Amino acid sequence: MSFFTRLSNGWELAKQSFQTINENRTLLLFPVLSSVSLVLVLLTFFGGTFFFVGDDIEALMNDEQYGQILGYGLIFLYYLINFSIIVFFNAALIHCAMKALNGEEVSLGDGINFAFSRIDKILGWAVLSATVGTLLQALQETGKIGQIVASIIGVAWSIMTFFVVPVLVYEDRGVFDSVKESGRLMKEKWGESLAANVSFGVLNFIGILLAALIGFALGSIHWALGLAVAVTLILLITIIISAARTVFVAAVYHHVTGQPTGNFDGAALDSVFVSK
Repeated sequence: MSFFTRLSNGWELAKQSFQTINENRTLLLFPVLSSVSLVLVLLTFFGGTFFFVGDDIEALMNDEQYGQILGYGLIFLYYLINFSIIVFFNAALIHCAMKALNGEEVSLGDGINFAFSRIDKILGWAVLSATVGTLLQALQETGKIGQIVASIIGVAWSIMTFFVVPVLVYEDRGVFDSVKESGRLMKEKWGESLAANVSFGVLNFIGILLAALIGFALGSIHWALGLAVAVTLILLITIIISAARTVFVAAVYHHVTGQPTGNFDGAALDSVFVSK
């Protein structure tokens, strides 16, 4: 299958994701809540920490014995908070997307309640993700070779864990077993290589570019107006693309497990992956 054929299929899948969101606009609330929660929690945690013990942290960071340990500790905490919030709302969104694909009504409360019912698994996955992220960050700081190796491992990890969230919250498995099952699904069903579905990325790039151009044009009237419009449009585009990506993951998981895929075309979903 040629690159342009995959690109065409990717565009069709993107449209089907947006169609699902258009029919169930409640799904857009989850990335909004995720972004707001993430900003508030990070500002509260790190802002409060540096406000009360800022001078001591700076001294420790410059300490040859403890500085690096503290640095990686803060990186781990950042990743842990980040992943906990993002995965929580992704689990809620995936649950509602699954219901939408089954033709059922969705609600914000239902998604949140479902995520809370899986909070132990979500936190377990957040800890593992934060650990991997911290180790990759440490590897990147060893030099050029470390950066290359970290990038390769990062891509492999992303492919292997493609199905982790739906597997984790819908199947009776632990964190490590969910990672193994996600990798098995990838390998058994479509092979080891994830096809380059660039449609969401292209749409995101075009949307942000247009938002920046609109903001620049309005900036000739007043810089604050241009900045406000550009930032608002970029946030809106990011929220929509994020929701569409998660709906796409839910549809692919439904497809690979033989469940209904709603508006999605099964043949197009197969094309997302390159056979082994």
